[in-house]
Amino acid sequence: MCDRSKFGAVVIFATLALATACASDANRNQPVTTTTNTGSSTAPPASQVEERDNALVRVIHAIPGGAAVDVFADNTKAFSSVAYKTVTPYQELPEEQDTFSIRPAGLDTAEPLAQEDEGLDKGQHYTVIAHLSDDGKGAGLRVIKDDLKAPAAGKARVRVIHASPDAGDVDVYVQGRDDDELFAGVEFGEGSGYEEVDPLTAALQVRPEGQRNTMLTIPNVRLEAGKNYTIVIAGHARTAPKLEAIIVEDQLGSATLPAGAASPTGTATDR
Repeated sequence: MCDRSKFGAVVIFATLALATACASDANRNQPVTTTTNTGSSTAPPASQVEERDNALVRVIHAIPGGAAVDVFADNTKAFSSVAYKTVTPYQELPEEQDTFSIRPAGLDTAEPLAQEDEGLDKGQHYTVIAHLSDDGKGAGLRVIKDDLKAPAAGKARVRVIHASPDAGDVDVYVQGRDDDELFAGVEFGEGSGYEEVDPLTAALQVRPEGQRNTMLTIPNVRLEAGKNYTIVIAGHARTAPKLEAIIVEDQLGSATLPAGAASPTGTATDR
């Protein structure tokens, strides 16, 4: 009986491992369609990008009131004239790129406004966030790996990236569900990591960690089954420009793009 039990456990473990590997392969063999309020773009499958020894990188400009910036990967300009609240399409960059910096648009030899060292892994997705510095007076840069995969059946995946320097750590709630927080204690300059949630259409509330007062209400947030969402909290909690949200939707697999969606950049506006 013991031997049979051990054999059964091994079979179950092997079956689960195989299923996980197959799901991972399915995720990596699909394109990713990114949609914001003003457009969509599609990136090639991660498996194809890996074969070219490249990673997929996009930029979100989350510095309120900030001028457009150029984004450099090492010494190469990778993204041009990225404006506030712009979400660029994913772009292939060589895996050996490891230093990102931003400069005022068109000023290629200017001192970088911010710089971040981050090595890239081939076949992976990354979001570069340009945000306010800790004191709110300058610029900062953060490179976050995007763990894009298909949610469990009937679920959506969502994460929060905190880019407001004076808001402190924040909690995120669905309005009217005070006993069920979506995210707790998200730190400035960090991403929460993805959580699987039931689909919903509702307002979300951003609150100081552990408190009941609301700093930002994000109305009409729609989280659909089968999709990944990133909510970037930008702006100031205490001064202008005020807090607002940039919402990005990522979907694995082929998708029908609206007319004109092949533009080089897409801009996400607060909802």
